Amino acid sequence: MAAAVLSAPARARAEASGGERGRYVHLFGTAAVGRGLRLNNPYRLETVLGRDAESLSLSAWYADVGLGATLGDPEGWQHGVVVRESHALDGVPQDVVTPGYTLLRRFRPRYQAFARAGVPVVVRPDLSWGLEAAIGGVWLVTAALGCTAEVVGSVFYGAATWDRAATAIPIVSLQLGAWLDAELLP
Repeated sequence: MAAAVLSAPARARAEASGGERGRYVHLFGTAAVGRGLRLNNPYRLETVLGRDAESLSLSAWYADVGLGATLGDPEGWQHGVVVRESHALDGVPQDVVTPGYTLLRRFRPRYQAFARAGVPVVVRPDLSWGLEAAIGGVWLVTAALGCTAEVVGSVFYGAATWDRAATAIPIVSLQLGAWLDAELLP
């Protein structure tokens, strides 16, 4: 494993070796902490920001960890898969697993941008699901360790309340964390 993009001399050596070039694989892991803003509050949850119990409210603080892998051009667009797990740090115990698709692009040696889309599955306290999309960036402090920021938009479908047959809870979150980067060079 190496943690650097193929430089022009490295690419020339690989091509000059006469052998067939292997496939570039980008592996990464994430660990972050975040908090969201619920755009409606059908369950009248705590931390209400508006005038009544059904207005904007803050979600619980949560921890999010993930693993991902992409294939593609080391200096261009890379497509892959990612799986994330989120765990509520306060309030109602909740665990969410989100498998999804990710798109990653390196900009200069120390900067990366990514987007992802997935289907979050709430596994605790009650089984439910939703849709999620996110966009973020990475600043690599070293070749393998970086800082990340991500904006996440989600909508979760929930159980009925006294005044609604079914609920949809849109949430916009911000999470900050660490990024562990590894590349398998051809």
